Amino acid sequence: MDSETKSVYNTTMQIADKIDKYIMKTSDENISVKELLRMDLRDFLVFLTIADRVVAKDEIRYINKSLDYTFDSDTMKSFALGSRMVRDDFLNEPPASLKYFLKYAKDEFIVHESKYYDVKKLYLLTFQIIGEDFLSTCRHMDTKEVNQLTRYRFMLESSINSYIKNGGVAPHRPDSIPFKLKSKEQKEIADNEDNKEEIPFVGTVSGGDKTIEDLDTLLEELESLIGLASVKEEVKNLINLLKIIELRTKNGLKAPSVTKHFVFTGNPGTGKTTVARLLSQIYCSLGILSKGHMVEVDRSGMVAGYMGQTAIKVKEVMDKAKGGVLFIDEAYALSNETPGGDFGQEAIDTLVKGMEDNREDMIVIVAGYPDLMEKFVKSNPGLKSRFQKTIHFPDYNADDLYKIFQRFSKSNDYILSEDASTYLKEQLDQYVANSDKYFGNARDIRNFLDIAISAQANRLLTENVTDADALMTLKPADLAQIFNKE
Repeated sequence: MDSETKSVYNTTMQIADKIDKYIMKTSDENISVKELLRMDLRDFLVFLTIADRVVAKDEIRYINKSLDYTFDSDTMKSFALGSRMVRDDFLNEPPASLKYFLKYAKDEFIVHESKYYDVKKLYLLTFQIIGEDFLSTCRHMDTKEVNQLTRYRFMLESSINSYIKNGGVAPHRPDSIPFKLKSKEQKEIADNEDNKEEIPFVGTVSGGDKTIEDLDTLLEELESLIGLASVKEEVKNLINLLKIIELRTKNGLKAPSVTKHFVFTGNPGTGKTTVARLLSQIYCSLGILSKGHMVEVDRSGMVAGYMGQTAIKVKEVMDKAKGGVLFIDEAYALSNETPGGDFGQEAIDTLVKGMEDNREDMIVIVAGYPDLMEKFVKSNPGLKSRFQKTIHFPDYNADDLYKIFQRFSKSNDYILSEDASTYLKEQLDQYVANSDKYFGNARDIRNFLDIAISAQANRLLTENVTDADALMTLKPADLAQIFNKE
């Protein structure tokens, strides 16, 4: 799991543990809510795995490492064939753990570690974000798996909405199927076998494979981004300073020192990754970087499970990033220590040294939530001295989100009817005003469009209207599905 996904998963598990203490036991003999949730997530990921009728090694590895199972190819296939996932009724009933979260969420919000959580939204988000992370990190991905993720999300949404409409009658499905773990000795043998494999690169590389645009074109692209006025101003100020430094150097004058490395703070979906990619190309166009590509990783791409492997992973990542930008998302997760030992500090130490060794042709950008990133930078003197510039990415306002929805729609050949446009603006005003900690900004809008498109498809087939205009036009009834309204 990436660090953001892991954070959501851990929070949901901790709340499940609270529910266990609250209700003492579930109706499922000897199975806690926390264990039910783990089993439901397992079933969910197996469901995605077998969607294309292929069980890939990286899919098995993700389930084992994320949920602490010990499947191999044979046991995975045997488990899947003996479960409900291969039957058509799997999506007819919600996961067994959902009913306990719904009952516990009768007051809508609960306090956990001094923060307020909407339990229903958090539960839904957990499956959504883990499913997305699972598909994005597995090399073998098929559109059938993406479709199954969408179908599963709709099933959860429908179950939660049904619970609300029925006055708190929780849905139920047959018990999840337990899976007997291997012995500790067998698990250690399997872990050691995994350790012998080549350490894979976990991340993405973008840009650097085509001619970098000129500076004016890149600035136009920056300016075309919706919102982000303060961010754009910061970047423009930086570019102006770099231009002056270049002129001073050409005239034999001393050049002031300028930081190359940045901290990007802000909530998910605020454009941090997009701006980082642009910045890598801008620096290349100014002659500061030789390639202008960007390597994007998170904790999973830098921290290994065995002594010595973490330093190797970090060095390999930095080698890939030479000549461009190394973008570390949710970087604060590197400093999270666990009771059983952790190699995050090894990653930080290697990163600090690598930044110094490659200071002439590599820029490092670390990103994450504002408060957590502040603690991260202060956790290590080497980090604090190298990350002296912070750019904050504010949440989008309702008007920005409306424009983003329009842009996403247009790029997919959809338009809003006049009354749908008015309806969406009104709903986004309320949505932003009532947003919680997991407000996803542009990510939410992308999901909103997916929901509207699915609702429109159902409506058009019911109405038996399939002309070109109808296929393109989204109406209020389609958008109502987003906001759980009739």
